[in-house]
Parts: sequence; C-alpha cells; structure tokens
Amino acid sequence: MFPGTFSAMGITYFSLQGANEKIQKIKPIIERMRQLVEELDFLDNTKIELENESTESLMLEVALNKSFHEKNLELYSLIEKVIREGCIVRDLQSMEIDFYSKLGERNILLCWKRGEEKVQCWHETFEDCSKRKPAVLIEKNYFEQLKRLR
Repeated sequence: MFPGTFSAMGITYFSLQGANEKIQKIKPIIERMRQLVEELDFLDNTKIELENESTESLMLEVALNKSFHEKNLELYSLIEKVIREGCIVRDLQSMEIDFYSKLGERNILLCWKRGEEKVQCWHETFEDCSKRKPAVLIEKNYFEQLKRLR
C-alpha cells in the first residue's frame, strides 16, 4: 500500500487513509446528491392532470418540469465534481462510492457507502459490490509487505 493518493494513466489510486480523507471532503456533496435524488424521485412521480389548459395550469406544469431539469443539472454537476476528485459514483440510491487502489500489483476498488464512517470493504474491479471483502485484508497485506522489506 502507499500513503495518500497517486495518479497513473488517468486513474487516481487511493490508500485506505487517502480514501477515508477524501470521504470526509466529499460527504457534504454526497449528502446533497442524496437530497437531489429524493427530490427528483418525488418530482418524477408527481403527475399533474390538467382539467383545462388555463395559463395557471400550464405554468404549473412548466414550473415542475423546470425544477426537475434544474435538479438533474445540479445532480450531474455534483457527480462530475466527485469524479474529478478521483472517485467513482457507483450507485445513486445507496450513494456508493468506489476508489481505485492497489493490492499488490492488481487494481482493486475500495468501497464506501453513505452511512459508513470509513471504507470498510473492497472488491475486484471486475466484481460488483455484492462481492465486497473486508478492508482488514488490505491492511494485513500492507503489513506483510512491510515485513518483507525489512
């Protein structure tokens, strides 16, 4: 393992510590994204049946559509911001965020979900989150590497 973060070939790699520090930085963004997803779900499920095509009725429909699109734009702007921080937004419902890392020579993904204090799991890049493994395995590997260097 390595301290903090480093970039190679357009990918930012995080240590457990680096990922946990990044989580603290992006938590307010993730919380706003969660709020926007809830608001968008509400707006998307709001159906308006116009009894007539009065100006007021049409303006209400336009206002709801405008609000929906403004919230979508804000959400995607925040997703872009998180990606620029080197993170992968994996799931908007659970607000799962992945961080590229290394385990020995292989690329892995550190996995964090909203509500967790810190990165607790990881998975292979070709696996989904259902294959999450405890982060303790990464720490053990790191300390084994340190022992071999002595």
